[in-house]
Amino acid sequence: MEKELLQQILAGIQDLKKEMVEVKTEQKETSRRLTSMEGKLQIIYEQTGKLTEYHTETIENFEHLATKEDLTYFDKKITEHDREIFKIKNRA
Repeated sequence: MEKELLQQILAGIQDLKKEMVEVKTEQKETSRRLTSMEGKLQIIYEQTGKLTEYHTETIENFEHLATKEDLTYFDKKITEHDREIFKIKNRA
């Protein structure tokens, strides 16, 4: 009877050891995947930073572009100047 009990306890311990090995293996795989994800996350952070800089530069460039009102003004001024030049040339 004692021998059977010891065999059952030993079998239980062996099962626990097997399960522990499986858990350790799964934990190593989880750690590997986490490390991989951290690397990818760092790349995403860097790319997001670059995109933010690019977006800021683009918005700043838009601020320096001529507006519709500016173009209308330039069109009228050029027309006026062309007319004045034409008048001056025709007087001579």
